[in-house]
Amino acid sequence: MKTRLFALLLVLLLLLTGCAASAPNSATDTAQSAPAYDAGESVYDMPAEEPMAPQPEETTESLTTSTSNGSTTDSAAGSAADTEVSSLAEKIIYSGHASIETTDFDNAIRTLENFVQDCGGFIERSNSGGNTRRREDGTTALVNRWADYTGRVPAEKFDDFMSLTDGIGNVIESGRSAENVTSQYTDYEARLNSLNIQQERLLAMLEQSGDLESLIALEERLSEVRYEIESIERNLRNLDQRLAYSDVSLYINEVEVYTPTVTVQRSFGQKLSDAFSDGWVSFTRGLQRFVINLAQALPALVLWAVIIAVAAIVLCKSLRKRRAKKAEKPETAAEDEKKES
Repeated sequence: MKTRLFALLLVLLLLLTGCAASAPNSATDTAQSAPAYDAGESVYDMPAEEPMAPQPEETTESLTTSTSNGSTTDSAAGSAADTEVSSLAEKIIYSGHASIETTDFDNAIRTLENFVQDCGGFIERSNSGGNTRRREDGTTALVNRWADYTGRVPAEKFDDFMSLTDGIGNVIESGRSAENVTSQYTDYEARLNSLNIQQERLLAMLEQSGDLESLIALEERLSEVRYEIESIERNLRNLDQRLAYSDVSLYINEVEVYTPTVTVQRSFGQKLSDAFSDGWVSFTRGLQRFVINLAQALPALVLWAVIIAVAAIVLCKSLRKRRAKKAEKPETAAEDEKKES
């Protein structure tokens, strides 16, 4: 009996020891997880804990938000890159030239000037000339006329203007070119920003400096910086003007027949007919030129004919007088011999 009681007491002692060891840990856990409360409050008076939102959903939302922000940032960066690329692509100077033949010179000039005006451009330089030809009625006229134009048209209408040159006459030669000045323009801008910062610093140093030698040195450097700033700004303005208005050079030549610009396959009969036609045209033109030149030289020929006729008459009279004198000399000699005998 005593043995059983002793064993029961030992079991109870071990149980109490285990409960005592686990009580502090549970109390500590409860203190950390539960809100603070007074000692007089019972367990039933403790405020109920609010259920916490599930963490996986919050993690998902945060990840989604982060992904969304990342995509927005990427799209913003992409748009900024596209804007930068487009701004770089705009720093290109376009220019073009064309050589045009026309059979109606005056109308071609009017058409060209109207094209430039309609495009919003202007004529920067123009020269014209021709050959002087005298007409049958005694008047003179300019033939084989030519005109050399240098115009400026807005860059956005450059292609439209070059396509309109076909309406002026027969385009026998044309070309276009593009000059990329993006690097040069960017260098100017970077240099200008650096010089502006230097100018601000020099101005701040001038306000703080009281030494005369320092003031003189700062003034000299400030004048140099300002000169460089003005020079770069002038170069940027020139580039902006060339970027805004494209250069176009046009040469217009007056002709009687257009030069063929397309290769045509002709038969032997067509070649023979064309050769006969060209020969007849050349013959008539040569005959016309001969008659015109003869008409121009006719007054001089008549004058020379009169001079030659007068000279011939005078020469003939002098020859007759000489012959008469020679004939008289023998007769005189015979009469003198008769008188002496």
